[in-house]
Amino acid sequence: MFSFSNIVALGCIQACIQSMYLLGFSGPGRLLAVFILLISTNMCVGFYVDGGLFKPDMLPITIWESLNSYLLLGPIFMAFVMTMTDSAYRFNKKDVIHLLPFLVWVGYLCSISLHEQSDFLAEQAVNLHTVSTRPFTERFSIIPLVTAGHFCLYLAYGSWQIFMFWLKQRNSSIFSQLCWLLVVTLICCLMMVSVFIVSVTAVIMELDKSDMLIALSYLSTVVGIFSISYLLICYGRPAGFNRVLAKEDMTDTAKDLAEQIKPEVSTQQKGLLMLVEQELRTNKLHLQPDFSQIQLAEKLNISRHQLSDVLALHSSGGFYELVNQLRVDAVIEELGKRPKSDRLINIAYDCGFNSKSSFNQVFKKYTGKTPSQYRDMVKTSRAESP
Repeated sequence: MFSFSNIVALGCIQACIQSMYLLGFSGPGRLLAVFILLISTNMCVGFYVDGGLFKPDMLPITIWESLNSYLLLGPIFMAFVMTMTDSAYRFNKKDVIHLLPFLVWVGYLCSISLHEQSDFLAEQAVNLHTVSTRPFTERFSIIPLVTAGHFCLYLAYGSWQIFMFWLKQRNSSIFSQLCWLLVVTLICCLMMVSVFIVSVTAVIMELDKSDMLIALSYLSTVVGIFSISYLLICYGRPAGFNRVLAKEDMTDTAKDLAEQIKPEVSTQQKGLLMLVEQELRTNKLHLQPDFSQIQLAEKLNISRHQLSDVLALHSSGGFYELVNQLRVDAVIEELGKRPKSDRLINIAYDCGFNSKSSFNQVFKKYTGKTPSQYRDMVKTSRAESP
Protein backbone atom coordinates (compact mmCIF):
# COMPACT_ATOMS: atom_id res chain seq x y z
CA MET A 1 0.00 0.00 0.00
CA PHE A 2 1.37 3.44 -0.99
CA SER A 3 2.29 5.87 1.79
CA PHE A 4 4.73 8.71 2.33
CA SER A 5 6.33 6.68 5.10
CA ASN A 6 7.32 3.99 2.57
CA ILE A 7 8.94 6.64 0.36
CA VAL A 8 10.97 7.92 3.33
CA ALA A 9 12.07 4.36 4.11
CA LEU A 10 13.17 3.84 0.49
CA GLY A 11 15.07 7.13 0.61
CA CYS A 12 16.97 6.06 3.73
CA ILE A 13 17.89 2.72 2.15
CA GLN A 14 19.03 4.51 -1.00
CA ALA A 15 21.16 6.91 1.08
CA CYS A 16 22.88 3.96 2.79
CA ILE A 17 23.69 2.36 -0.57
CA GLN A 18 25.07 5.65 -1.91
CA SER A 19 27.19 6.13 1.22
CA MET A 20 28.71 2.67 1.00
CA TYR A 21 29.66 3.35 -2.61
CA LEU A 22 31.07 6.86 -2.05
CA LEU A 23 33.08 5.90 1.05
CA GLY A 24 35.46 4.04 -1.26
CA PHE A 25 36.67 7.35 -2.69
CA SER A 26 38.69 10.14 -1.12
CA GLY A 27 38.02 13.87 -1.19
CA PRO A 28 34.51 15.25 -1.83
CA GLY A 29 33.06 11.80 -2.53
CA ARG A 30 33.87 10.56 0.98
CA LEU A 31 32.63 13.81 2.55
CA LEU A 32 29.35 13.50 0.67
CA ALA A 33 29.03 9.90 1.86
CA VAL A 34 29.36 10.97 5.50
CA PHE A 35 26.95 13.86 4.94
CA ILE A 36 24.11 11.83 3.45
CA LEU A 37 24.72 9.02 5.94
CA LEU A 38 24.26 11.49 8.80
CA ILE A 39 21.14 12.96 7.21
CA SER A 40 19.56 9.55 6.57
CA THR A 41 20.43 8.30 10.08
CA ASN A 42 18.93 11.38 11.70
CA MET A 43 15.91 11.08 9.43
CA CYS A 44 15.40 7.43 10.42
CA VAL A 45 15.83 8.12 14.13
CA GLY A 46 13.62 11.21 13.97
CA PHE A 47 10.88 9.35 12.13
CA TYR A 48 11.13 6.48 14.62
CA VAL A 49 10.83 8.81 17.61
CA ASP A 50 8.19 11.16 16.19
CA GLY A 51 6.17 8.22 14.90
CA GLY A 52 5.79 6.78 18.41
CA LEU A 53 7.80 3.63 17.67
CA PHE A 54 10.52 4.37 20.22
CA LYS A 55 10.73 2.32 23.43
CA PRO A 56 12.65 3.39 26.59
CA ASP A 57 14.96 0.34 26.38
CA MET A 58 16.35 1.36 22.96
CA LEU A 59 19.71 2.59 24.27
CA PRO A 60 21.51 3.16 20.89
CA ILE A 61 18.77 5.52 19.71
CA THR A 62 18.82 7.34 23.06
CA ILE A 63 22.60 7.84 22.86
CA TRP A 64 22.43 8.96 19.22
CA GLU A 65 19.76 11.56 19.98
CA SER A 66 21.75 12.78 22.98
CA LEU A 67 24.85 13.41 20.81
CA ASN A 68 23.05 16.02 18.67
CA SER A 69 24.90 14.99 15.51
CA TYR A 70 23.13 17.80 13.63
CA LEU A 71 26.04 19.99 14.79
CA LEU A 72 28.26 18.05 12.36
CA LEU A 73 26.15 18.69 9.26
CA GLY A 74 27.29 22.30 8.77
CA PRO A 75 31.07 21.64 8.95
CA ILE A 76 30.79 18.57 6.69
CA PHE A 77 28.72 20.52 4.16
CA MET A 78 31.33 23.32 4.19
CA ALA A 79 34.18 20.81 3.76
CA PHE A 80 32.36 19.30 0.77
CA VAL A 81 31.98 22.73 -0.84
CA MET A 82 35.66 23.60 -0.30
CA THR A 83 36.95 20.37 -1.85
CA MET A 84 34.50 20.60 -4.75
CA THR A 85 35.52 24.14 -5.65
CA ASP A 86 39.24 23.42 -5.27
CA SER A 87 40.48 19.82 -5.35
CA ALA A 88 43.92 20.97 -4.14
CA TYR A 89 42.43 22.28 -0.88
CA ARG A 90 43.97 20.67 2.19
CA PHE A 91 42.55 20.76 5.70
CA ASN A 92 44.76 21.77 8.60
CA LYS A 93 44.60 21.79 12.38
CA LYS A 94 42.80 25.14 12.44
CA ASP A 95 39.79 23.56 10.72
CA VAL A 96 39.08 21.59 13.89
CA ILE A 97 37.50 24.77 15.27
CA HIS A 98 34.45 24.03 13.09
CA LEU A 99 33.85 20.91 15.16
CA LEU A 100 34.08 22.83 18.42
CA PRO A 101 30.29 23.08 19.14
CA PHE A 102 29.90 19.32 18.69
CA LEU A 103 33.02 18.55 20.73
CA VAL A 104 31.87 20.85 23.54
CA TRP A 105 28.50 19.12 23.61
CA VAL A 106 30.08 15.66 23.66
CA GLY A 107 32.53 16.83 26.30
CA TYR A 108 29.62 17.96 28.46
CA LEU A 109 27.99 14.54 28.13
CA CYS A 110 31.26 12.76 28.95
CA SER A 111 31.83 14.97 31.99
CA ILE A 112 28.74 13.53 33.64
CA SER A 113 29.65 10.82 36.13
CA LEU A 114 28.65 7.23 35.35
CA HIS A 115 25.86 7.34 37.93
CA GLU A 116 24.54 10.66 36.67
CA GLN A 117 24.94 9.52 33.09
CA SER A 118 22.75 6.51 33.75
CA ASP A 119 20.09 8.79 35.21
CA PHE A 120 20.59 11.23 32.33
CA LEU A 121 20.10 8.54 29.66
CA ALA A 122 17.07 7.18 31.52
CA GLU A 123 15.55 10.64 31.57
CA GLN A 124 16.36 11.10 27.87
CA ALA A 125 14.69 7.77 27.06
CA VAL A 126 11.53 8.83 28.88
CA ASN A 127 11.50 12.16 27.04
CA LEU A 128 11.94 10.47 23.67
CA HIS A 129 9.17 8.02 24.49
CA THR A 130 6.74 10.90 24.94
CA VAL A 131 7.86 12.96 21.92
CA SER A 132 5.15 11.55 19.66
CA THR A 133 2.43 12.77 22.02
CA ARG A 134 3.80 16.30 22.40
CA PRO A 135 2.57 19.25 20.32
CA PHE A 136 4.57 20.62 17.39
CA THR A 137 5.27 23.81 19.34
CA GLU A 138 7.98 21.97 21.29
CA ARG A 139 10.01 21.72 18.09
CA PHE A 140 10.86 25.38 18.67
CA SER A 141 12.69 24.92 21.98
CA ILE A 142 16.10 26.55 22.48
CA ILE A 143 18.46 23.63 21.66
CA PRO A 144 16.83 22.70 18.30
CA LEU A 145 16.68 26.39 17.33
CA VAL A 146 20.37 26.99 18.15
CA THR A 147 21.32 23.82 16.27
CA ALA A 148 19.27 24.89 13.25
CA GLY A 149 20.84 28.37 13.37
CA HIS A 150 24.32 26.83 13.47
CA PHE A 151 23.57 24.80 10.34
CA CYS A 152 21.97 27.78 8.56
CA LEU A 153 25.12 29.85 9.06
CA TYR A 154 27.21 27.19 7.32
CA LEU A 155 24.58 26.84 4.62
CA ALA A 156 24.63 30.59 3.93
CA TYR A 157 28.45 30.75 3.83
CA GLY A 158 28.67 27.64 1.66
CA SER A 159 26.11 29.08 -0.77
CA TRP A 160 28.18 32.25 -1.00
CA GLN A 161 31.31 30.21 -1.76
CA ILE A 162 29.45 28.37 -4.52
CA PHE A 163 28.28 31.67 -6.03
CA MET A 164 31.84 33.06 -5.98
CA PHE A 165 33.12 29.83 -7.53
CA TRP A 166 30.64 30.17 -10.38
CA LEU A 167 31.47 33.85 -10.78
CA LYS A 168 35.22 33.22 -11.10
CA GLN A 169 35.06 30.01 -13.14
CA ARG A 170 31.93 30.55 -15.25
CA ASN A 171 33.98 30.40 -18.46
CA SER A 172 35.46 27.02 -17.48
CA SER A 173 33.99 23.53 -17.74
CA ILE A 174 32.36 23.39 -14.31
CA PHE A 175 28.91 22.04 -15.17
CA SER A 176 29.31 18.72 -13.33
CA GLN A 177 30.78 20.42 -10.24
CA LEU A 178 27.93 22.94 -10.19
CA CYS A 179 25.34 20.15 -10.50
CA TRP A 180 26.76 18.40 -7.44
CA LEU A 181 27.08 21.62 -5.44
CA LEU A 182 23.57 22.81 -6.29
CA VAL A 183 21.90 19.49 -5.55
CA VAL A 184 23.57 19.13 -2.14
CA THR A 185 22.79 22.77 -1.31
CA LEU A 186 19.16 22.33 -2.35
CA ILE A 187 18.89 19.23 -0.16
CA CYS A 188 20.08 21.31 2.80
CA CYS A 189 17.75 24.22 2.05
CA LEU A 190 14.68 22.09 1.41
CA MET A 191 15.41 19.96 4.47
CA MET A 192 15.27 23.04 6.69
CA VAL A 193 12.36 24.71 4.90
CA SER A 194 10.13 21.62 4.72
CA VAL A 195 10.50 20.80 8.43
CA PHE A 196 9.80 24.43 9.33
CA ILE A 197 6.77 24.72 7.04
CA VAL A 198 5.20 21.46 8.21
CA SER A 199 5.80 22.36 11.87
CA VAL A 200 4.40 25.90 11.52
CA THR A 201 1.40 24.68 9.51
CA ALA A 202 0.66 22.03 12.11
CA VAL A 203 0.86 24.64 14.90
CA ILE A 204 -1.39 27.12 13.09
CA MET A 205 -3.96 24.50 12.13
CA GLU A 206 -3.60 22.72 15.48
CA LEU A 207 -2.92 19.39 13.81
CA ASP A 208 -1.96 16.29 15.75
CA LYS A 209 1.26 14.48 14.97
CA SER A 210 0.95 11.64 12.49
CA ASP A 211 3.16 9.44 10.34
CA MET A 212 2.02 11.31 7.24
CA LEU A 213 2.97 14.74 8.60
CA ILE A 214 6.40 13.55 9.72
CA ALA A 215 6.97 11.86 6.34
CA LEU A 216 5.97 15.05 4.52
CA SER A 217 8.60 17.03 6.44
CA TYR A 218 11.26 14.58 5.19
CA LEU A 219 9.93 14.20 1.64
CA SER A 220 12.09 16.91 0.03
CA THR A 221 15.21 15.37 1.58
CA VAL A 222 14.29 12.00 0.10
CA VAL A 223 13.82 13.60 -3.34
CA GLY A 224 17.32 15.06 -2.97
CA ILE A 225 18.75 11.64 -2.11
CA PHE A 226 17.26 10.16 -5.28
CA SER A 227 18.70 13.13 -7.22
CA ILE A 228 22.15 12.12 -5.97
CA SER A 229 21.61 8.68 -7.51
CA TYR A 230 20.80 10.36 -10.81
CA LEU A 231 23.99 12.43 -10.69
CA LEU A 232 26.05 9.35 -9.89
CA ILE A 233 24.66 7.69 -13.02
CA CYS A 234 25.22 10.75 -15.23
CA TYR A 235 28.55 12.12 -13.96
CA GLY A 236 30.05 9.48 -11.71
CA ARG A 237 31.29 10.35 -8.24
CA PRO A 238 31.82 14.05 -7.35
CA ALA A 239 35.29 15.32 -8.22
CA GLY A 240 36.69 18.68 -7.21
CA PHE A 241 37.56 21.44 -9.64
CA ASN A 242 41.25 21.77 -10.52
CA ARG A 243 42.24 25.40 -10.72
CA VAL A 244 44.39 26.29 -13.73
CA LEU A 245 47.47 28.43 -13.16
CA ALA A 246 47.41 31.79 -14.92
CA LYS A 247 49.94 31.99 -17.76
CA GLU A 248 51.74 34.98 -16.29
CA ASP A 249 52.11 33.18 -12.93
CA MET A 250 53.66 30.06 -14.41
CA THR A 251 57.27 29.19 -13.72
CA ASP A 252 59.53 28.12 -16.58
CA THR A 253 59.03 24.50 -15.50
CA ALA A 254 55.24 24.91 -15.56
CA LYS A 255 55.41 26.41 -19.06
CA ASP A 256 57.49 23.45 -20.24
CA LEU A 257 54.91 21.10 -18.78
CA ALA A 258 52.10 22.96 -20.52
CA GLU A 259 53.79 22.38 -23.87
CA GLN A 260 53.56 18.61 -23.31
CA ILE A 261 49.78 18.72 -23.05
CA LYS A 262 47.81 18.05 -26.20
CA PRO A 263 46.07 21.16 -27.60
CA GLU A 264 42.61 19.57 -27.80
CA VAL A 265 42.50 18.96 -24.04
CA SER A 266 39.81 20.93 -22.17
CA THR A 267 40.67 23.69 -19.69
CA GLN A 268 39.78 21.53 -16.70
CA GLN A 269 41.84 18.59 -18.00
CA LYS A 270 44.80 20.89 -18.58
CA GLY A 271 44.50 22.10 -15.02
CA LEU A 272 44.53 18.54 -13.70
CA LEU A 273 47.50 17.55 -15.88
CA MET A 274 49.44 20.57 -14.65
CA LEU A 275 48.55 19.63 -11.08
CA VAL A 276 49.75 16.05 -11.62
CA GLU A 277 53.14 17.05 -13.00
CA GLN A 278 53.71 19.76 -10.43
CA GLU A 279 52.85 17.35 -7.62
CA LEU A 280 55.38 14.86 -9.00
CA ARG A 281 58.16 17.35 -9.67
CA THR A 282 57.73 19.53 -6.58
CA ASN A 283 57.53 16.67 -4.08
CA LYS A 284 59.84 14.34 -6.06
CA LEU A 285 57.29 11.54 -5.73
CA HIS A 286 58.72 9.69 -8.74
CA LEU A 287 61.95 9.08 -6.77
CA GLN A 288 60.07 6.64 -4.52
CA PRO A 289 60.48 3.10 -5.94
CA ASP A 290 57.11 1.93 -4.63
CA PHE A 291 55.16 5.02 -5.71
CA SER A 292 51.90 4.00 -7.38
CA GLN A 293 49.06 5.48 -9.38
CA ILE A 294 46.67 4.91 -6.46
CA GLN A 295 48.89 7.00 -4.14
CA LEU A 296 48.98 9.85 -6.65
CA ALA A 297 45.19 9.73 -7.11
CA GLU A 298 44.69 9.92 -3.35
CA LYS A 299 47.04 12.91 -3.05
CA LEU A 300 45.03 14.72 -5.74
CA ASN A 301 41.65 13.63 -4.29
CA ILE A 302 40.55 11.98 -7.53
CA SER A 303 39.83 8.39 -8.49
CA ARG A 304 42.41 6.15 -10.14
CA HIS A 305 40.13 5.82 -13.16
CA GLN A 306 39.91 9.59 -13.54
CA LEU A 307 43.68 9.93 -13.22
CA SER A 308 44.24 7.27 -15.91
CA ASP A 309 41.82 9.01 -18.28
CA VAL A 310 43.54 12.37 -17.85
CA LEU A 311 47.11 11.01 -18.15
CA ALA A 312 46.11 9.32 -21.39
CA LEU A 313 45.86 12.87 -22.80
CA HIS A 314 49.47 13.64 -21.83
CA SER A 315 52.20 13.35 -24.45
CA SER A 316 53.88 10.63 -22.35
CA GLY A 317 50.83 8.39 -22.80
CA GLY A 318 50.21 7.24 -19.22
CA PHE A 319 51.23 7.17 -15.56
CA TYR A 320 54.15 4.74 -15.79
CA GLU A 321 55.50 6.38 -18.93
CA LEU A 322 55.42 9.80 -17.24
CA VAL A 323 57.08 8.49 -14.06
CA ASN A 324 59.77 6.68 -16.05
CA GLN A 325 60.44 9.81 -18.07
CA LEU A 326 60.86 11.85 -14.88
CA ARG A 327 63.16 9.19 -13.40
CA VAL A 328 65.35 9.21 -16.51
CA ASP A 329 65.52 13.02 -16.29
CA ALA A 330 66.60 12.66 -12.65
CA VAL A 331 69.32 10.14 -13.59
CA ILE A 332 70.64 12.45 -16.33
CA GLU A 333 70.75 15.32 -13.84
CA GLU A 334 72.66 13.17 -11.33
CA LEU A 335 75.11 12.00 -14.01
CA GLY A 336 76.05 15.63 -14.54
CA LYS A 337 76.70 16.13 -10.81
CA ARG A 338 78.27 12.92 -9.53
CA PRO A 339 81.78 11.64 -10.15
CA LYS A 340 82.29 8.67 -12.46
CA SER A 341 83.31 6.55 -9.48
CA ASP A 342 79.65 6.41 -8.40
CA ARG A 343 78.06 3.20 -9.62
CA LEU A 344 75.28 3.66 -12.15
CA ILE A 345 72.99 1.22 -10.33
CA ASN A 346 73.25 3.29 -7.13
CA ILE A 347 72.22 6.41 -9.05
CA ALA A 348 69.35 4.44 -10.56
CA TYR A 349 68.14 3.32 -7.12
CA ASP A 350 68.33 6.89 -5.82
CA CYS A 351 66.16 8.04 -8.74
CA GLY A 352 63.37 5.52 -8.18
CA PHE A 353 64.35 2.49 -10.28
CA ASN A 354 64.24 -0.82 -8.42
CA SER A 355 66.14 -3.15 -10.79
CA LYS A 356 69.12 -2.94 -13.12
CA SER A 357 67.33 -4.52 -16.07
CA SER A 358 64.35 -2.13 -15.99
CA PHE A 359 66.72 0.83 -15.53
CA ASN A 360 68.81 -0.09 -18.59
CA GLN A 361 65.72 -0.79 -20.69
CA VAL A 362 63.86 2.42 -19.76
CA PHE A 363 66.94 4.64 -20.02
CA LYS A 364 67.76 3.42 -23.53
CA LYS A 365 64.12 3.82 -24.57
CA TYR A 366 64.14 7.55 -23.71
CA THR A 367 67.73 8.47 -24.63
CA GLY A 368 68.67 5.96 -27.34
CA LYS A 369 71.79 5.07 -25.36
CA THR A 370 72.66 2.79 -22.46
CA PRO A 371 73.43 4.51 -19.14
CA SER A 372 77.18 3.82 -19.48
CA GLN A 373 77.23 5.15 -23.07
CA TYR A 374 75.40 8.28 -21.97
CA ARG A 375 77.83 8.90 -19.09
CA ASP A 376 80.81 8.46 -21.43
CA MET A 377 79.20 10.99 -23.77
CA VAL A 378 78.76 13.45 -20.89
CA LYS A 379 82.40 12.95 -19.85
CA THR A 380 83.64 13.48 -23.43
CA SER A 381 81.52 16.60 -23.76
CA ARG A 382 83.00 18.02 -20.56
CA ALA A 383 86.55 17.25 -21.73
CA GLU A 384 86.02 19.00 -25.07
CA SER A 385 84.40 22.08 -23.60
CA PRO A 386 86.83 25.01 -23.01
